[in-house]
Amino acid sequence: SLNGFLAALARATSSAACIRDGPTLAVALFNRVCREQAGLRVAPITVHTYGILMDCCCRASRPDLGLAFFGRLLRAGLKTNEIVANTFLKCLCYAKRTEEAVNVLLHRMPELGCVPDAFSYNTVLKSLCDNGMSQRGLDLLQRMQGVVPNVWTYNSIIDALCKARAMDKAELVLRQMVANGAQPNEVTYNCIIHGYSTSGRLKEAAKMFREMKSRAKGHRADVVSYGILLHGYASEGCFADMIDLFNSMESNGITADCHVFNILIDAYAKRGMMDEAVLIFTEMREKGVSPDVVTYTTVIAALSRIGRLTDAVDKFDEMIAMGVQPSIPVYQSLIQGFCIDGDLVKAKELVSEMMNKGIPRPSIVFFGSIINSLCKDGRVMDAHDIFNLVIDIGERPDSITFSSLIDGYCLVGKMDKAFGMLHAMESVGVEPDIVTYSTLLDGYFKNGRINDGLTLFREMPRKRIKPDTVTYGIMLDGLFHAGRTVAARTMFHKMIESGITADISTYNIVLRGLCRNNCTDEAIALFQKLGAMSVKFNIAILNTMIDAMYKVRR
Repeated sequence: SLNGFLAALARATSSAACIRDGPTLAVALFNRVCREQAGLRVAPITVHTYGILMDCCCRASRPDLGLAFFGRLLRAGLKTNEIVANTFLKCLCYAKRTEEAVNVLLHRMPELGCVPDAFSYNTVLKSLCDNGMSQRGLDLLQRMQGVVPNVWTYNSIIDALCKARAMDKAELVLRQMVANGAQPNEVTYNCIIHGYSTSGRLKEAAKMFREMKSRAKGHRADVVSYGILLHGYASEGCFADMIDLFNSMESNGITADCHVFNILIDAYAKRGMMDEAVLIFTEMREKGVSPDVVTYTTVIAALSRIGRLTDAVDKFDEMIAMGVQPSIPVYQSLIQGFCIDGDLVKAKELVSEMMNKGIPRPSIVFFGSIINSLCKDGRVMDAHDIFNLVIDIGERPDSITFSSLIDGYCLVGKMDKAFGMLHAMESVGVEPDIVTYSTLLDGYFKNGRINDGLTLFREMPRKRIKPDTVTYGIMLDGLFHAGRTVAARTMFHKMIESGITADISTYNIVLRGLCRNNCTDEAIALFQKLGAMSVKFNIAILNTMIDAMYKVRR
């Protein structure tokens, strides 16, 4: 029959090319039959036909076509049944028209000659919960008339409430579920344990875990349940509880899988406890559990981070020997480790290996973060070596990378090198921005080269760089520190006249600078003027002014 053929197509196994082949073909076949108008040779189209087609549209992610088929059904004068009405609700929910689905469920289904059943309510409840409307879902649960909620209904609500961190309401629904005779299963308890764990309420999570083991008839805690609670303990650094729970798995007949071991290894690795992490890794292998790409990525990244690059490379080689394909994060961890260690030859070899394997090489953002970190640590020459490596592998440095190097040279007092990077930046076609100029200005003033700073500042308009609040703050602070109060006043007035908004940080610099340069009366007058303008002062300004007023006996 036509309906049987369409139903078989809808249930057909998806191909590798498209996960929606069967449903899509069913709809296409129906449309072709209708276009050809085959007359008596085609079986009559029934309400069941439309129900199959509407479901196919949902599976093919075209709920709008499903709704169109429902309209066609009504125009054909066919009588709707419960199955088609429920599929109509499904189409509305898939189309993100959940409010309309609620209205149909509560008010219009009787008009269609149908009575809502558990499937009707479950469909709409799931849509409400999936769209972050857990409270609406809870309200609908209370309004269910003539239909007894099943475990699936309760699980949808409990899961949504847990994701919304409404744990007290979730547990209330659990108690209501038990009181109404619906037996909680693993999904029910796992949702609540996960909710409590991610909320940091580990005592409640452990209590629910124990309740699950004692109450859930035929639904004992499984490896997923253990994994959820273990992750909660790991996230909060509760290692004793984590290991106790892990050790209890075997005695309770639960075999730890790769995911469970990954949780433990990651917990230790994140806190630099690599000896413990390696012990768990060894135990994992001894118990016949094969590490996956996540396991190796975690271990290699942690070893690289603490400078144990020999061990990291050993794990990298072991990973390949085991047939596990290294991921991008694995390569990045090793490259970063070698860059920080100063072994740029090895770092370049790894980049070449990535490119030879067709793996995208690290971006300028990745190298830029390493360069910035080294510059902050005063290792600007090492940072510059990595900068040269970036160019050597064909990456183009951006303004952020150049600015990081400029900042690094400023921090170690090599201002000529810093200024040279500005010229190098322009020579390769990278436009300096306000951050670049502000960084260089800050370096000039902090290294006592006030005139060079003023010269650079005057150059900015010619380069079409407009100073912002941060730039003016650097200039004002530098001038006041150098004792150039008149120039600082002029700069402050220029800032206001150019339309740049002075923030609380700017006022703090000006008031502190005036007080430091024995212009206390002027500072007090400005302070009072700002107070009259309802400017909200921070503690730094208040401390500055209290100290100033005390010194002049005001």
